[in-house]
Parts: sequence; C-alpha cells; structure tokens
Amino acid sequence: MRRSFPVSAIIFILTLTAATVALLGTSLFIVDVELTRSVLVTAVVLGLASLALEFIDFPLVIGGETSFSTVAYMAMVFMLPYPIAAIVGMTTVIIADLRNRKQLLSILFNASNFALTFGLTGLIWYLAFGNTRVTDAPATLLTLVIVIAMVLAFYSINVLLTDITLALIGNRSLKYIWLTNDTPVTLPFICLEVVGVLLAVVWETVPALAPLLIIPAVTTFIAFEMIHRLQRQTQEAMITMADVIDRRDPYTADHSRRVAELSMQIAEVHGLNERDMERLRLAARVHDIGKIGIGNEVLHKDGKLTDEEWEQMKSHPVVGEQLLKPYSQFRHEMSIVRSHHERWDGKGYPDGLVGARIPLASRIIAVADTYDAMTSSRPYRDGLPRQVAIDEIRSSALTQFDPQVVGSFLQVVDKWSKVRSINSEHEPANERATATASS
Repeated sequence: MRRSFPVSAIIFILTLTAATVALLGTSLFIVDVELTRSVLVTAVVLGLASLALEFIDFPLVIGGETSFSTVAYMAMVFMLPYPIAAIVGMTTVIIADLRNRKQLLSILFNASNFALTFGLTGLIWYLAFGNTRVTDAPATLLTLVIVIAMVLAFYSINVLLTDITLALIGNRSLKYIWLTNDTPVTLPFICLEVVGVLLAVVWETVPALAPLLIIPAVTTFIAFEMIHRLQRQTQEAMITMADVIDRRDPYTADHSRRVAELSMQIAEVHGLNERDMERLRLAARVHDIGKIGIGNEVLHKDGKLTDEEWEQMKSHPVVGEQLLKPYSQFRHEMSIVRSHHERWDGKGYPDGLVGARIPLASRIIAVADTYDAMTSSRPYRDGLPRQVAIDEIRSSALTQFDPQVVGSFLQVVDKWSKVRSINSEHEPANERATATASS
C-alpha cells in the first residue's frame, strides 16, 4: 500500500533533504578527508554489514521500524573520518530502500534522516578531537562525556526526525508517537548503539575479539522482539477476552466488533484524526470487558433488574478501566472505556459527566453501542427495525447523546440507505421479486 504524504510532511522532508545537502556539502568543502585504502576497506565492510543487517528488523507500533544495523551504523561514526560515515550510511539506506521499492519521498526522508543523524553525531567527535581514531583519543572523563553525548545525539536526532514525520503524516501529537512508538524500546536501542561503540574500539585494537560482541547485540535485539511481541499480545489478549465475554450470550456475539466498526464510521464522518480513531477502535473493541465481573444471572436476566442488580451492572465500566490500567498499551483507552455509559445531560454513570466533559470517543461509542443493542434480538424480545432505532437515537440528542455525534451517525446511516438503493437498482429483476415475495 502506497502511503499518502500531506503537504506539511512533503515540505518537512524536502527541508530535511536541503539540510542534508548543505551539511554534507559544507563538510566536504571544509574538512580535509584523506581516503586511504584502510578507510575505503572499512567503509565497504561496514556498509555491506549494515546493508545485510537491515534484513533483521521489526515494525514499531505506529509506523517505521528499527533494525540490527544500528550496531554497524554506530561503529561507522567512530571508525570513519567525518563526514564519510554520513555518506556511507546514507548510501546504505538508499540501496536498502530501492531494494524494498519504497516511494521517492520515503527514500528522501530515510536518506536525509540517516545523513543528518550520522553527520551531526560525527560532528560532535570531530569538533572535540578532529578525525582522530577512537583508540587514539585521550583516556579522560571528557572523552567519556563526548561518547555519551554522541550516543544520546544519535538516538535523539533519529527518533525526533522520524516522529515529526509520522506526526505530520498521521495528524498525531509528537508526544503520543514518542510514548507509544519509542519509549518501550529506548533502552534496547541505546544498548545497540553502545555495542556499536564497543565494536569500533575492539575492531581498532583486537579485531579477533569482535565476534564476542554478537552476544550482547543479539541479547539486546531479543529484548526488542520481546517488547514488541508483548505489546501486540497484550492488545490481542484483551480483545479476545472482550470477544469471549460477548459470546457468553449467543445473542450478543460479535457485539463489540460491530460497535467498533460503527464507531469508526461515525468517527470518520465526524473528522477524527488517525491517532484518535485508533484509540477509539481499540476502546470500542474492549468497551464491555468489565462485564467479566457480572454473573450470568444478572447479565442474561430476561426481566427487569432489581436495584442491587442494576448497581452491579453499572459497575462494568469501572471494572473495565481497572482491568486495562496495568497495561501501558491502554493508557489512553482506559478513560474512554470508563465513560462509555455517560450521558450528555449528566444522568449517566459512573461519574455523571456532562456534555463535552465526556471523552469524545466515549460519546461516539455510546451511540454505536445503543444502536447495536436496540437492533440485536434477545430471547425476550426481537431487535427493533433499523429505522425505529435510528429515530430513537435522533430523539435522544441533547439528552442521552451528543447532538453533533448523532448528526455524524445520521450521515452514516444515510450512506447505508444510498448503498442499499444502488444495490437494489443493479439487482436482477427476478432476484428483486424473490426478495419481495419472501419478506
């Protein structure tokens, strides 16, 4: 699938490209680089190694990916004279992106990102020690401080440029992307950089010991994989639990899935950005997970609930929030789940929130949840006809529901009517007759 770049992202990428050309052009003009045979061999070896290691990667939660090649890239910064590391790293990334047939803008961004990351990180060393080999640097506290600054700069520049681009593409906040994408893997990423620094030192002193660094590098990468797998498995486990709760009653099977689908349609019409729609989707999939604490005798009761039973039923949004609270993947969805039974007029539960104090995603789920509940059959009643349910929701605007959300819902159901109309126009005459006869 080809990614669509908004104008703001295109401008940012082109600005990065211009900054890259300016940095490398100025550096090559000012810095006297001696391309010895040793430098060329090192550049080729590290370039090929990083290219091969690009195959060992995994995607991040929101977008982008990280790879094992960080070790070779960090070693480049210390082993190649400034600004050769930036040029070799940029070339490696371009070759990898061409091999993967990425879009031109993606190639420009990745090449600029790496060139600036390598260039600015290497510039710190150059300003401190010139093009001195890492093993010839003075054994002082200053050297340690410089190396630490380079490790942090490499991480910060790479992540910041990536996250800004993702924020512009997906209309998300920079803070949200950093917390979701980068925070869980910050330490393993920095560890890979440190292994890269050690690789440069060992390579320059006792090359035969370099293979030993495979052990900490692989261990660090396994940590990446485990963190990524845990994030996905936690989300999937919670969604599966919510689906199992739905299936306790065959009449509510797939309820959460349908609510999520309708919520997303409403949100799209309502104009939510990509970040908020993803939060909404996830919250809708688990919005009834708190019902795990409610017994079947209450959950499936045919008649009217007693006051005690009703209080028990009203506890499920709070229980749902508490179930999600230990998992950082749901830190944004907890409040949405808690508030999905609040009412616009303040007569909902559990907190009696009024109007816009209710999270917008909760207001959307409330409409979708109510519509699905009204149109689904139960052992003690048939589901309401669609139009009756739609009219009920329309009449409850300004009391139970946010009127603007109801307006977006009505646009969604209007689209449904148009689609049904188009389908019926293209339906063969004999099939229309059969359908009419059987209705």
